[in-house]
Amino acid sequence: MSQTDGNTADTSVDESVPAYPAGTSGHSDRTTIGSYVRWLAAALSVASAAIHYGYAPHHLQDDWAHGWFFVIIATAQLGFAFLVVTRPNRLLWALATALNVGIIGTWIVSRTAGLPFGPEALRKEAAGTADVVSIVLEAAVIVLALVALFAPKLMSRELRDRMGARFTTGALSGVALLAAFVMLTPTYTDAHAGGGHAHDAGGVLTGNTPCELSGPAASPGQENVDAEGHSHRGPTAQQPVSEADRQTLIAQQKQAREVAVKYPTVADAEAAGYKMSTVYVPCIGAHYTNTRLAVRFDPSRPSELLYDGTNPDSKIVGLSFLVWHPNGAPEGFAGPNDSWHQHNFNGGLCLKGGVVVGAEALSVDECAARGGAKVGLEDIWMVHDWIVPGWECSWGVFAGECPELGGVTGKTAWDVSDGTTRDPLQAIGS
Repeated sequence: MSQTDGNTADTSVDESVPAYPAGTSGHSDRTTIGSYVRWLAAALSVASAAIHYGYAPHHLQDDWAHGWFFVIIATAQLGFAFLVVTRPNRLLWALATALNVGIIGTWIVSRTAGLPFGPEALRKEAAGTADVVSIVLEAAVIVLALVALFAPKLMSRELRDRMGARFTTGALSGVALLAAFVMLTPTYTDAHAGGGHAHDAGGVLTGNTPCELSGPAASPGQENVDAEGHSHRGPTAQQPVSEADRQTLIAQQKQAREVAVKYPTVADAEAAGYKMSTVYVPCIGAHYTNTRLAVRFDPSRPSELLYDGTNPDSKIVGLSFLVWHPNGAPEGFAGPNDSWHQHNFNGGLCLKGGVVVGAEALSVDECAARGGAKVGLEDIWMVHDWIVPGWECSWGVFAGECPELGGVTGKTAWDVSDGTTRDPLQAIGS
């Protein structure tokens, strides 16, 4: 302390004491890295919350627990965004890390093993564009939270280039919010809601479509999977195809269509070595299979031909590629729209002499009563291809079912002599 005389006040400053606490904005011309990290984390969290809020109504229609899970995590993300800007602390960053790790972990389980509850219990779901975008946003929040937790010195470091920091933070925040907005447009929400759930298929499923009037699907494999991985009857949501994939797909379908023209009737199929593997089943037709062609996918050599009946003059209506392929579905047709399915639920199909006499729901004893045996079919994958001229399927070229083949006709095994309706596959085994 210095003093010139007894009447003069001490105006000196002890320079060993900082003018403001480290890590705070304090002085108007001092900005830390932490302040921009907090704002960016808030923007990313708001974007992810918006996606969850936007899709919550669709999930609420499937299952209340599923829907409210979306609402709760969205609210938590929104709360974090507010608090991280107004009252940041280490506990908040730790909770944000745990929340987003939990969300990502739940997503991974649902896409690999299937969640153990809900209407799609233990069923693997497909990764949709909206949930992938949300996962990326959540992963980014985790990275920022870890920086805040384990690099406090970096967070309190002063930024000299405030203009550059503002531009970078604003640009990244803008991209995140724009991505969330795009995910909430009809292109993506319709693929989730209108493109598939049985409760709302864009007005296509009304209870009066031929497939619905024919009764429940004979097999879960007849049902499709929508953008969020839920099984459903109805049209298949189409995803964008790149120009390169489009050209490849055109060439592949040209090869497939040439095969359909080559075997116009059941008699032609049988002469070429195809044998009946199912009777006529509404919405999927009668299947004729050549197992020698099931070792690999080749658009010019389909292992199954689909017909509108089992008479020698029954007409071809579509193709089916049944392929043995361990460790997942084959690559198949170019682009993302060929949704391969399996018939391995509940021990697989009931077969008798190579012919399906019962669907997956049939028990082992019920199958044996029909003279058949359950076959697991774990490594067998299938995709339908509705490319026969005049039989283009309104539910999609790779749809699991085709309503143009629905309804009860004289050619089906659906009708029995007493006029009742039953499993069409039972007719062979009865």
